[in-house]
Amino acid sequence: MWRRIAPAWVLVLLAPFVGEFLLGNTTLSAAYAYPVDAAMYGAGAVLVREVTRRTGRGWPTMLALAAAYGLVEEGFADMSLFNPRFAGLHLLEPGNLFGIGWTWWLFVLTLHVVWSMGASIALTEALYARRGTGPWFGRVGLAVTAVVFVGGVAAVHGTFRGGLPSFPAYELSVGQVALTAIGTALCIVVAFLFPRVDRRRRTGTGRVPAPWLVALLAALAGAVFELANHGLPGGWPIPIDLVLYVAVAALLVAWSRRTGWTARHAFAPAFGALLVYCVVGFVAQPKHGVDLVGQVGFVLVALALTALAVRRTATARVPAAAPATIAP
Repeated sequence: MWRRIAPAWVLVLLAPFVGEFLLGNTTLSAAYAYPVDAAMYGAGAVLVREVTRRTGRGWPTMLALAAAYGLVEEGFADMSLFNPRFAGLHLLEPGNLFGIGWTWWLFVLTLHVVWSMGASIALTEALYARRGTGPWFGRVGLAVTAVVFVGGVAAVHGTFRGGLPSFPAYELSVGQVALTAIGTALCIVVAFLFPRVDRRRRTGTGRVPAPWLVALLAALAGAVFELANHGLPGGWPIPIDLVLYVAVAALLVAWSRRTGWTARHAFAPAFGALLVYCVVGFVAQPKHGVDLVGQVGFVLVALALTALAVRRTATARVPAAAPATIAP
């Protein structure tokens, strides 16, 4: 049993590692936060992955559920979508319309969709490429994961609600709770509008770029996204974000439907995304001494894992999503 669920444990550890530590938001000296981060990020990532794979769906569903996760974390847990003094950075002022800071909303939700959830899940599946895309848990394991996730979200919410240094106490209004709940529900509904993987067999013709080129293009897209959101004022990052979403999605959908698309190709976008975080982590916030050494260590771990994933996807094919056949 433990061997069967080993990928889930790896994902539980990888999601907070990528989403907080590799990004640079949480440093080595704050590693005591890892258990709570694992409960929220890790259990959340496992839920996103398991629900997607158990229903036989693919990455469109995975990313839509990742957006739902992002709304839960940023809306309910740390409340950054609504707290105007979050981290003392006035994040909701740029691109504000109808009381919503659209620049921050798009930026932080993309971080979760692409990196915290997307890249972490892709890396874990690549590390266990021979296992295919079947479920890791039965229904009982899925229920336990959901309970842990709710507990993690509640713990983070309680912490930020009471206030921390640089994070003033904040209380959600009824309207904010409703907006977050409706947005999360819509993301979940959209997730299941996408067809099952076995209904979209790869029959497309045409060349597929080499995996390294797919990874490079993903890294360039991620770099443009980060530079635009950190370098442009007001709402100017928004149109760039939207163009990137459409362009990257169009290319990946077109390429992934061609017969030359392999497991290594499937991992390449996550590889490129992780490379971006390897750089961003050093500038997210100033680091000195042990935290700087820790960040170097995080990057080395990330590079080692991606190299291992590339090796393990070398001979693996891209499997169709397997039905949920694991007993409770």
